[in-house]
Amino acid sequence: MMQDFHRLDGCHDLTLPEWGPYSKKFFGISHIADRERGMRFDFTVVPALYRRQLGIPDALRPSGYLPWSVAADLENYSYRQQLEPMDRIYADIRFAKLHDNMRLAECRCVNHTEEPVAFGVHFLSNLTAPPEKRVEPVLPEGCIWLDALDHAGLEWATPRPQDNLVYDALRRGEERCSGTVRGGCVGQGWGVEAGDRLRFRMPVPMKKPVTAAIRCRVAEGEFVELLVNGVTVGIPGTGEWHLVEVELPAVGEEGLLLVSQGGAECRIDGIAIGPGAESTRFRDAAESITPHVEPGPVRNSRILAFDAVDTVYGVYWDFDSNFVRRYRAPSMMDILLYSDEVHQPFFGECRDCGGAEEWVDAVMQPLTAQPGGETAVCAVVCSGTRAEVAALLTEAEEKRNEFGRIAEASAGTYWHPGATAEGKAFTFSRERLAAVTLTNVVFPTWFKGRNVRHHTPGRRWNSLYTWDSGFIGLGLLELGEKPAVENLNAYLTEPGDEECAFIHHGSPVPVQFYLFSEIMNRGGSRELAAYFYPKLRHYYRFMAGRAASSTMRGKGRGTLIRSWDYFYNSGGWDDYPPQWFVATTGARDAAPAVGSSHVIRCAKILHDTARALGAEADLSMYEEDIAELSGLLHRDSWDEESGSFSYVRYDQEERPCGILRHESGCNYDLGMDGAAPLLAGICTPEQKAKLWARLESPDHCRTPFGLSTVDRAAPYFRMDGYWNGSIWMPYQWLFWKAALDDNRADFAWWIAHTALSVYEREVVASRGCYEQFTIAAGRGGGWHHFSALSCPVLGWFGAYFVPGRLTGGFDTVIRDLSTDERSWRCRIAVGGESGTGESTLIAVTGEGKWRACFCGAESSVRQRVPGTVEISLPRGSAGELRLERA
Repeated sequence: MMQDFHRLDGCHDLTLPEWGPYSKKFFGISHIADRERGMRFDFTVVPALYRRQLGIPDALRPSGYLPWSVAADLENYSYRQQLEPMDRIYADIRFAKLHDNMRLAECRCVNHTEEPVAFGVHFLSNLTAPPEKRVEPVLPEGCIWLDALDHAGLEWATPRPQDNLVYDALRRGEERCSGTVRGGCVGQGWGVEAGDRLRFRMPVPMKKPVTAAIRCRVAEGEFVELLVNGVTVGIPGTGEWHLVEVELPAVGEEGLLLVSQGGAECRIDGIAIGPGAESTRFRDAAESITPHVEPGPVRNSRILAFDAVDTVYGVYWDFDSNFVRRYRAPSMMDILLYSDEVHQPFFGECRDCGGAEEWVDAVMQPLTAQPGGETAVCAVVCSGTRAEVAALLTEAEEKRNEFGRIAEASAGTYWHPGATAEGKAFTFSRERLAAVTLTNVVFPTWFKGRNVRHHTPGRRWNSLYTWDSGFIGLGLLELGEKPAVENLNAYLTEPGDEECAFIHHGSPVPVQFYLFSEIMNRGGSRELAAYFYPKLRHYYRFMAGRAASSTMRGKGRGTLIRSWDYFYNSGGWDDYPPQWFVATTGARDAAPAVGSSHVIRCAKILHDTARALGAEADLSMYEEDIAELSGLLHRDSWDEESGSFSYVRYDQEERPCGILRHESGCNYDLGMDGAAPLLAGICTPEQKAKLWARLESPDHCRTPFGLSTVDRAAPYFRMDGYWNGSIWMPYQWLFWKAALDDNRADFAWWIAHTALSVYEREVVASRGCYEQFTIAAGRGGGWHHFSALSCPVLGWFGAYFVPGRLTGGFDTVIRDLSTDERSWRCRIAVGGESGTGESTLIAVTGEGKWRACFCGAESSVRQRVPGTVEISLPRGSAGELRLERA
């Protein structure tokens, strides 16, 4: 159990090995060569049919590579590369830890055909740098550099809704661009309006008059005037970076204040300050990725050095081959796909086609496998100083006969799901999805001024993603608490952060609150709750419209939640019909039901947490928001005629003026958004009955493959949309939790079992871990190595088939769970009003009959499937739950 939570302060990185699957181009193993500058060394294994096609593990297209098995700490992992479909001819590639700075790569080529097969294997090495090219300041003696990305505060003359929620974890005003000291500058229109302000702190005061030289860029022909600590300086536009000198009086602890007088955008890279600051020069940073290749200390080895990084790399292989070639090309992918010379040693040792990519390719060929047989080749890749690398390569030569044993032993660390007998039917897809989830991690991702490792939905999206990442965290929780906690922390910020209330990219769906709640229900400690509560409160205040710049509830905080100022997508469902209508017509006065529903549920989660932590002063804030938003949903959003909640329209004074209707006249919100208040737990019994009936009906949302996002009877439903016409897992998970709250155990089981069955069938058939499933055929679509919004599959498996698991709905709080073969004990609190019904708990107890006792009274226990039971507990109750073998 991780208890030292303060090590997470200000940190958005992950505690993963320095070697891992971090490449954004090819799947393989990478090393963080320079964290500050975002330099990464990649080592890629490319198996091939000898002098035929190559199995390129291209991370940006379907290419036959399949993350297969993985250790939860990422020290060891494997993938399968298909050379002929469905395991006829393939290669299994294992990466195994030898030392912290030394990894073994085994490529085992397998022939499941009736004919002999000759293989080739390419070991590719290269260094990559971020796209933003940097410069370095050469400062006169006594000068210091104040980088714009370290500014002490930026204020726009006209405040913006994004002031407290800067996109993509950037600083306020930051934009990424080449030619700057740290790959970014202040821009985004700063300086256009008179009164734009920018502050810099001084590390040490300068008590005498001093020269400041501002490195800035203004478009050619433009002009802007700044006041620097009250001194006027004019900046004529040249379109290039240049220094503008200003003489200042003494600069004390208050630092520097730049105030624009308006007229043009003024990008600022930083300020050199001190004697002779105007003489500061800037030179290109050392970012050459050209490898200096020399023979290693033993046969079949090479040492690679780069001017851009201090780290030296070594490669050793156990197959006698001297076929090693260097490539310089615009695209190594084009070389691998279209150049026959990759197979031919007689073309020489270097192929220079010009371009930005440089690679070293060590080729092993031919390797022969008889029918039904296999053959293997191994390599070692290592890092360190030149002397350390030479020693490691020598060690690799000495251990070459042990490589097979070491690779096989590494497989003993791979994660495998524990499951009841009933769950075995779904373990294949669960292992594949776990491998995809754990290996969908890249470096570098620019995050609050630092380069970090980051779990991404898939390598196609080399970026942050707020709601996707929350579901990644829920998936990681099935694999261990620590990765889930780090995932949660990555998207939260410190309570004093005035620029980022949370890390925002894409749909502002606050899944992090659901992740926190699940962590707590799985055994999260009071210390964990105390650590994360202030960060979540900070996040919540923005979502609820309470932060200074938040427009989530309109100017007067009197509307339902509207997030259009932050993203076009309210609930993550890109082409959800009324949302797409708003995006394409500009009808941004309309407020959906889903945003308010999420905020209400978040308020309930934090209300319970605050009460448990003794934060009594916060309770009224949550209670007020729950009451206000619930009242608005009931008063303005509920449409009795259709039996659905609605998008609510507002006039210029932000008064409700009816619901959003389709051109046919029907409610535009017949679908998951219209049912979203079920997630908040604020519906009347009559509303619940109508909403659940719509979701459960085969004529409306229920399909053979799961829940349709849009009611299929609605005139705006279509079969060929992205969400509109597809089955997705995330909102099915949310409605599954709500179904448990409302004691609809059979429907909850139908959601989970259908999803598990559809997902297992697809992974077995195609080996792909897809993001969505078509209503037309129930087959996977979209990205093929997707974790994120598919991670509920891991959660459903755990809830029904992982021994020792106890699961409830949103309103159920589980604490202090202890289990053994004969008895379980825990504290349970079930939310809601007393006398309003019951909620379902799922317990994976194992085989046999069990009895339950809650608050001293017998509770009925019913078997869902062998090894899994369900218990119904009254709403508005709390006490000890005991389960014992009958």
